[in-house]
Amino acid sequence: MTHSFLALAFQEPQSDLPMWIIIAVVLVLLFFVVLIIGVGLTIFFVARKRSKARKLQANSARVMSSGPGPSSYEGMPPPEIPQAAVVFDAPPPAFETPPPLPEPNVASVPEGAFDPADSGAAEFDPSRTVAVTREKTVAITYGSIKFTSGVLAGQQFDVKPEGSYIGRESSLSQIVVSDPRISKRHLWIGVRDSVVKIVDQDSRNGTFINDPKSERVTEATLNSGDTVILGESDVARFEYEA
Repeated sequence: MTHSFLALAFQEPQSDLPMWIIIAVVLVLLFFVVLIIGVGLTIFFVARKRSKARKLQANSARVMSSGPGPSSYEGMPPPEIPQAAVVFDAPPPAFETPPPLPEPNVASVPEGAFDPADSGAAEFDPSRTVAVTREKTVAITYGSIKFTSGVLAGQQFDVKPEGSYIGRESSLSQIVVSDPRISKRHLWIGVRDSVVKIVDQDSRNGTFINDPKSERVTEATLNSGDTVILGESDVARFEYEA
């Protein structure tokens, strides 16, 4: 009995082993079959798309290159040209010679009438150069100043449109008043808005008009006859004349 059970125990695994092998082989075969079918379908669809693309390209090239050849017109009859009715117009009338114009009577021209020979065009001489005279332009002047006291007494200076500086330092002023009571750049005088003006340059002793006891001037318009005083102690003064 014991031997029979042992035999059965060893026989069952031997009978099951070939079945698993068969199943595994079948599965592997099925996998390869499915794989081959998938690859085949892929190749088929790719080839089909390529063939369609080639056909489309060939058709488009054929349409572009093809045109109505001469053979397509061989069987067609030529178009009929309608014959136009010939209309003969009446001949134009013969040209009639106009009657001759009466000759002008030279004797009837009164004296003093227009004569082309007397015009200015006849007097033009191309070899002669005519001088063009320019109108004289009058320079605009803005008057002058004349010192009546100080180191520059008696000297006169023209008022420039761009202006001039008055002071004791020659490198900073165009009109130099050599006096220590005058600032290095004491006063500016020039033209602004078409009028003559003076502008004090923050001088120490100030600038006054007509009266040294009046208030200091920072900027003022000069009228003809005004007297400008430099410094409270009346260091120098000048008179403006337009």
